[in-house]
Amino acid sequence: MESNNVDVLLDAVARNAAVVLSLPSAGMLRHHKSRFLSQTAEGLWIEGAPEDRILITELITTGIKAGISFKTGTRMINFSTTVLRCDPKFSMNATTIVDAILIEQPKSIESVQRRNNYRVHVPAEREDLRTRLWRIPEHHFLTDRPQSALEMPHQVFDISVGGMGVMLLPCGDEPVKGSRDERIRIEVEYQSDRVVIEGRLRLLNTVDRTARVRAGVSFKKLEANLDGRRALALLTKAVGDLQREEIRRHHLGLKEAS
Repeated sequence: MESNNVDVLLDAVARNAAVVLSLPSAGMLRHHKSRFLSQTAEGLWIEGAPEDRILITELITTGIKAGISFKTGTRMINFSTTVLRCDPKFSMNATTIVDAILIEQPKSIESVQRRNNYRVHVPAEREDLRTRLWRIPEHHFLTDRPQSALEMPHQVFDISVGGMGVMLLPCGDEPVKGSRDERIRIEVEYQSDRVVIEGRLRLLNTVDRTARVRAGVSFKKLEANLDGRRALALLTKAVGDLQREEIRRHHLGLKEAS
């Protein structure tokens, strides 16, 4: 582990920095908010997850590693490590007792630059992120509901705060429609929030319009008004959540289903 990464980790422990504890279970990950508590000769103490005590005990027995991630400045720090034991009455000081788990100090950690336009893969099974696309004329008001015939069936395969990659799909016997730089109305719904964004279509393959067509959609620069800030906040949250999930899966050796 590089010395600067060691310093970052030890500084985070000293600050009792917030972390995300990721526990592998049946091919998936169960995430818990946690924080560093202290460092000892045995390892690092972090706040526990008593609601998943059975799973944590199983990880201790089997030696399967858990994942830890936390933010620092413009970087995301990630590592996987062994869970050594639990202490439901860990004493932080003379008056504070918390549920805690002891993890082995990692032999290596990874530091990833967090970029504003980081493009992250969207798993096909992801159900809390939904998008809709319509082709619209230049004079059309973005807030007006477009004609249903102009909607573009598609699948999203990656997204960033600046745009997304899509696979345009034929509708029945009709070929894929759309032209380069055509104006697009985009609805993005993530969890319980929905925003409408203007964009432009960037076709990457137009040889066979009767088949799936790989394309890009670039978002118009979001204005500094209430709607623009809402859209940016939603996109940032969605991309950040997907990025953290992708990084945790990578560090725990779990492959995303394609």
